[in-house]
Amino acid sequence: MNGAEWLVVTKLDVLDTLEEIPVCVGYEIGGRVTDEIPADVHGLELIKPVYTTLKGWREQTEGITEFDKLPKAARDYLRFQERESGARIGMVSTGPDRDQTMVLPEFAEALDSIHK
Repeated sequence: MNGAEWLVVTKLDVLDTLEEIPVCVGYEIGGRVTDEIPADVHGLELIKPVYTTLKGWREQTEGITEFDKLPKAARDYLRFQERESGARIGMVSTGPDRDQTMVLPEFAEALDSIHK
């Protein structure tokens, strides 16, 4: 109901040197795995993150502004984020400068439709 429709991924380039990327996909609480953290902070120290490990790309992405030009493992990482979150990737930054940000076509269309 209140979920996100789009994701904006920043600083993708800081992952460039990693061989593997651990991504938290859930939480173990009292031997049970869930994808939600309880609203009650009591016992927070007993919650253990559950990770899946994705392959890193160990290639430079800084300055890449086209999704298809990203290393395959970087694209796989972003598609994984989409599958896990249920939201689509709309923008990705690959460096600190404004011109190092890509806006995916579907997101650009969605933004255009809002402004019409």
